[in-house]
Amino acid sequence: MKIQFNDLSKQWEVIKDTAKVRLDKLFEKSDFIGGKAIEVFEKNFAEFCGTEFAIGVSNGTDAIKLSLASLNIKNKCGVIIPANTFIATVLAPTYLRDLDHKLVLIDCDEYYQMDVALLEECLEENRKKWNSCVIIPVHLYGHPCNIKKTMELAKQYDCFVLEDSSQAHGAEVLNKRVGGFGDISAFSLYPGKNLGAAGDAGIITTNDEDLYKKVKSLRNYGSSKKYYYDFLGWNNRLDTIQAIILDEKLKYLDEWNNNRIQVAEKYNKELNELEDIILPKTAPYIEKQVFHIYAIRTENRDDLQAYLNKKEIPTVIHYPIPIQETKLFKYLDKNNNQRTKKYSRQLLSLPIHPFMEDNEIIFITDTIKEFYQ
Repeated sequence: MKIQFNDLSKQWEVIKDTAKVRLDKLFEKSDFIGGKAIEVFEKNFAEFCGTEFAIGVSNGTDAIKLSLASLNIKNKCGVIIPANTFIATVLAPTYLRDLDHKLVLIDCDEYYQMDVALLEECLEENRKKWNSCVIIPVHLYGHPCNIKKTMELAKQYDCFVLEDSSQAHGAEVLNKRVGGFGDISAFSLYPGKNLGAAGDAGIITTNDEDLYKKVKSLRNYGSSKKYYYDFLGWNNRLDTIQAIILDEKLKYLDEWNNNRIQVAEKYNKELNELEDIILPKTAPYIEKQVFHIYAIRTENRDDLQAYLNKKEIPTVIHYPIPIQETKLFKYLDKNNNQRTKKYSRQLLSLPIHPFMEDNEIIFITDTIKEFYQ
């Protein structure tokens, strides 16, 4: 049996008839940069997230960078980031040459999200040292972070909140979809995401019109009118061709997310009796976890991965090297964030996508059971 970790070709089979019509018109018109389809997708994505505005950009990392650059930050600025996240979250602040910032990594909780108790301790200890502060919570693996407490702390300690929603398109908490809680939110639209392009892409959401206008300018060389430059900006635009692909996929995102949830439920049912495995948990404050990743934890992670590989079952480790143990950010390692370090040696992501068949799930779970028996 051929198992795929994520089957993107099936997505194309769903959208190709309508997408091809729009792509043919695109090539006839040749508005590859700044085409009308970008505005259409931005409007539809904003409506999907329940926000006033959305701005398509080049990728998720640039989405974080542009979001940071749009905020009225005063140096010196504290930038607080989860220790358990993809490196793009922590790279983005380093790209802003005028940002005199202090990076702080916060350990994760049992749901792999930023531990808000530790966040509060950090703010109590450090907030007065900084003129500004930006909290960047990450809705990791499709599970929303504790955004209610995060927003309360942001208000109490006068901090900006930049949601990194790159792994949680369509996830819900407090009767809202992620991407509309903070001052601004960044989404990656990398092909493997719950909503993914046919290449690199990203999008930013906000309810603040001033931030919306500034990001639109920053993504286009800092220009809101051709040849007039108000800010030091970048060439970080979303391509029209990607906007068309994304807009067609957006129509099916709720359905595909629900399919992911069903796959996760089947995994849970089949693996629940295994004492050697810790299954992903859902916090009580969550309305909808969209399972971008289905990550189990086990002390036998490497041996289990090797065994599954022999059976031609692909798995991925997210993330094998914690940010503070990378060469680039080694200076952040102060022997803390112990859960993140521990989990990096235990987490293993199983195949999950909206088109998985029951027999594939049973084959995977039976193989895992064989390993432990």
